Amino acid sequence: MHPRTRPSAAIGTAVVRPPRALGVIIGGAFAAWALLFALLSANAALGAEPGFKTFLAWLAAAVLGMVALVFANWTFALITLAYEITDEALTIRWGFRRVIVPIAGIQRMIPGRTLDEAQIDGLNWWGCHIGTADVKRIGYTLFYSTHSSPEELLYVVTTDESYALTVLDQASFAEEVQGRAQIGAPVHPHPQRSAATGLAAIPFWRDGVATTATAVAVLACVVLSGYVFASYPGLPNVIQLSFPHPGGIVRVGDKSELLEIVYLAVGILTFNTVLGILIHARERAAGLWLLASSGMLQAVLFAAAIAAFRQA
Repeated sequence: MHPRTRPSAAIGTAVVRPPRALGVIIGGAFAAWALLFALLSANAALGAEPGFKTFLAWLAAAVLGMVALVFANWTFALITLAYEITDEALTIRWGFRRVIVPIAGIQRMIPGRTLDEAQIDGLNWWGCHIGTADVKRIGYTLFYSTHSSPEELLYVVTTDESYALTVLDQASFAEEVQGRAQIGAPVHPHPQRSAATGLAAIPFWRDGVATTATAVAVLACVVLSGYVFASYPGLPNVIQLSFPHPGGIVRVGDKSELLEIVYLAVGILTFNTVLGILIHARERAAGLWLLASSGMLQAVLFAAAIAAFRQA
């Protein structure tokens, strides 16, 4: 971005993008590493006999798959990181989130080279510094930065909070903000706010009861699966089966049928969680019921598994 003569009328949006290549490469490498080992774990589990080691391989595949998704999301957010300046606000874009800072609320901008380096809590790897820090002479500060040295940092201090941004041409950035303040900033600025968009805007993520119910259901499914896989190798190949047939009917069959308990548990967990999140966005009570019922059904299946293995 370069300095230019300012018109007296409102002008378009100025977009400043910090250097992101290093952070994207490292974040993408972590995501690729986790995905690779998730696939290797899943491949090992597919070719193994059911047992506790196989369960651990499936669990590792699931955990590493989630890690890959998380790092992929952070890498995507880093790719989209940008600072947009309009006549009304400075908007920080970070993935599915927008931090809106009214121009009129900006009090001063301080070059990072004039301040001591702060310890950042949050995402913190080479080329990615997203989090918070207590900066000397400024206080609590939100970092949306990719800086490799303090000289690349620009602290934007407002009436409510402070932000640390990576701006290479700091003089031009400051001129842009000051020019917008003279052109069109309102006398009474709107409060600073953080807005979620896309997947991040789903109410489920902000509902502690919903996320806790889902976590309990997932944990119950993991415990159930671990019990079934750990107990499975000790059974004879042909056993008496009282599951899944109701009415106390006992028959003779292959022990592999007991694995259907795990398949059913995973299916119920997946279906109820997806449907519960979707319904929760429109009707919280109904969504919570579906998410909670998933955990209760896991408990019922766990009891059925214990009974089936004892009678086998």
